[in-house]
Amino acid sequence: MVDIADDEFDVIALPGGVGGSEVFRDSTLLVEIVRQHKYDGKLMAAICAAPALVLQHHQLYPDALMTCHPSFKSHIPESCWREKRVTMDINHNLITSQGPGTALEFAIEIIIALCGKEKAWQVAEPMVTNPTLHYHEMGK
Repeated sequence: MVDIADDEFDVIALPGGVGGSEVFRDSTLLVEIVRQHKYDGKLMAAICAAPALVLQHHQLYPDALMTCHPSFKSHIPESCWREKRVTMDINHNLITSQGPGTALEFAIEIIIALCGKEKAWQVAEPMVTNPTLHYHEMGK
């Protein structure tokens, strides 16, 4: 990670899982990279346990609206918690998601934020995604 500490990214996306999230949480370097990324106004994304165990643990986005895996809901302040599969807090440039079953929706939200709805639809359509998901409206 030291090799990329000074690199700039359009988005940093933290994958979930308890073990990985704990490693991220305990990495001083990763936490500082995320702080700088936020300070620069760049898009941040986290899924599963990562919103609770990394972002909330370090108060990186203390007032942001977010979701996470339901088993970590108690880590998120009630005023910030959103009971949604994927949550985009536009004011904080933060996308969070609940878990493996929401990963495709999470990825599409990242594409929307970076490249727009048309590009997201170009990615989603050939994947034969679930037609009840909101991004299918983009193709109509």
